[in-house]
Amino acid sequence: MDKIMLISPKDNNFYNFRSELILELCNIGYEVILVCPYGKKMDFFIEKGCRFINIPVDRRGTNISNDFKLILAYRKLLKQEKPDCVLTYTSKPSIYAGFVCGMMKIPYIVNNAGLMETQGIFDKLMKLLYWLGWRKAACIMYQNSVERDEINKLLKNKVHYRDIPGSGVNLNEFVFKEYPLNDDIVTFNYVARIVELKGINEFLKGVQIIKKKYPNTRFVIYGDYDDDSYRGRIEQLEKKGVIEYGGIQLDMKPFIQTAHAVIHPSHYEGMTNVVLEHSAMGRVCIGSDIPGVREGIEDGKTGYLFEVRNVKSMIKAMNKFLELSHEEKVAMGRAARLKMEREFDRNIVTEIYLEEIQKVWRYKNECC
Repeated sequence: MDKIMLISPKDNNFYNFRSELILELCNIGYEVILVCPYGKKMDFFIEKGCRFINIPVDRRGTNISNDFKLILAYRKLLKQEKPDCVLTYTSKPSIYAGFVCGMMKIPYIVNNAGLMETQGIFDKLMKLLYWLGWRKAACIMYQNSVERDEINKLLKNKVHYRDIPGSGVNLNEFVFKEYPLNDDIVTFNYVARIVELKGINEFLKGVQIIKKKYPNTRFVIYGDYDDDSYRGRIEQLEKKGVIEYGGIQLDMKPFIQTAHAVIHPSHYEGMTNVVLEHSAMGRVCIGSDIPGVREGIEDGKTGYLFEVRNVKSMIKAMNKFLELSHEEKVAMGRAARLKMEREFDRNIVTEIYLEEIQKVWRYKNECC
């Protein structure tokens, strides 16, 4: 039985975005090994017959010693398991596990989901790491054209790649729901980690202005505090009735259903699932005009784009939405769902992965 190993920094990455692929690999007959820090969602895959190996990952840490230990852990693991193909997700696993796979001549497929914003010497260092980690990949899966063009240039267009619609969205799980019946209270979601990179500063500034102009608006934040310094500020705005904090929700579908729109002011994305999931359920998306967000929004038809880090531009986009009639909002939500059906069905991503794994399998057998 051929052995497929998937490496990620979180169990959430597997469960929320890769379940269809993982279960299909199991159905085909591959031995599937999932590698990440333990989380409760791993129990689901273990019950389905996957093997789980716990390797902690300091996702955003910059401690060189910890990163070196992670490389050694991946090397030991790959030496023991000898997988036929490795699928890596997000920067650290993709760079470090990719580097080890390349050294050990194990075929691997990279899915990074966005490049880190760096400057000066750190920018040069990151480019070196990307080159070391990905230059021997069997395939790189690109979620947006900006990342694709930059990495292809760095790798001198020598690595095979595929364009994919992010992680896609499960259209059977995120089903279309009828739009809220009226605009008596217009509810906006913010769904992201509470950290500067996700645009929380712009969001908090903008909603205070909108709330004064449109008292019938409601703003709900869903997400974990990645930066605890925002806690006091958000609690103060809660007391004033400007926003609500909805906490961390494992299942966002009921909260997407009750919303009219989502605001996604992120500074950086690979391909945002926030936009894809809200759109799939027929909700309007208002997001920053950056790679990984703009692909999921047809400006003026399924939602609105605004200039990243620009509060005035965000407010202008929100004003456009709020000035629409209820019928126009409904039509925009329906158009968002149709866009997801045409372009972002997760089955598209699963099929592309299966094609590339089959190429690895054929090449391996031809060489043998």
